[in-house]
Amino acid sequence: MIVGIDVGGTNTDIAILEGKKFRTESFRTSEVLQNLSNFIRRNFGDAVAVGIGLAVWFIDGKAVKAPNLPVIPALDLDMPFVVDNDANCFAYFSAKSLNFRNLLGITIGTGIGGGIIADGRVYRGRGAAGEIGHTFVGGEKRCRCGGKGHLEAYFSGWSLKNIRKLIETGEIYRMEEFNLFCRSLANAVMILNPEAVAVGGRIGARLDERFVENKVNGYLPVEMYVAVKRIRDDYAAAKGAALLALDAISQTQP
Repeated sequence: MIVGIDVGGTNTDIAILEGKKFRTESFRTSEVLQNLSNFIRRNFGDAVAVGIGLAVWFIDGKAVKAPNLPVIPALDLDMPFVVDNDANCFAYFSAKSLNFRNLLGITIGTGIGGGIIADGRVYRGRGAAGEIGHTFVGGEKRCRCGGKGHLEAYFSGWSLKNIRKLIETGEIYRMEEFNLFCRSLANAVMILNPEAVAVGGRIGARLDERFVENKVNGYLPVEMYVAVKRIRDDYAAAKGAALLALDAISQTQP
């Protein structure tokens, strides 16, 4: 049994891999965050390995900031485990499921996360590569990370009131905040040149990929056209965390 855990700003999702099939469950992050290690030991103490995706910035192997979590959880586990940014986990699962080796993964939930898959592997830079939600788009609006004018301060679950309703009614696609989001994606596509952009998360998965794809490509040269794929799986990041844990233990076995 391999367990993947995605600790987001609002929800903590669990994906349990047994054989080739996943089973899933979900908790409120507020219920598990303070004692995450105890929660894992109590519920998954017999796991072969655990993968944990956190909404946290990592620099040179150290967790340095969690804009959408009240604390960065300390981890003390007996079984093998890996820890990564939750958007990296999402991107890894998306690339595997869509069969792409070069992909940009975008999660939209409480905040906005980004993960980069380059030649089939997670690209981390010094650790925090892909944090598109904290790129500057203009203005003075304060972001939860402490900066100003970041994309997440305009287009995210915490910053855009009633975003779910705006998506359901289609009003979101006429808003400047949506344009900011798509321009940011277009800029990232020009830098990374991925085969596709995968969009998911509890809010991102509700966006209409046709509107996103058309708007993003409207900002790009025609030669750089990119497909946008919606990942309609709320447990994608948790499943990606499990796959990263599986890869880690597979590499250590003779």
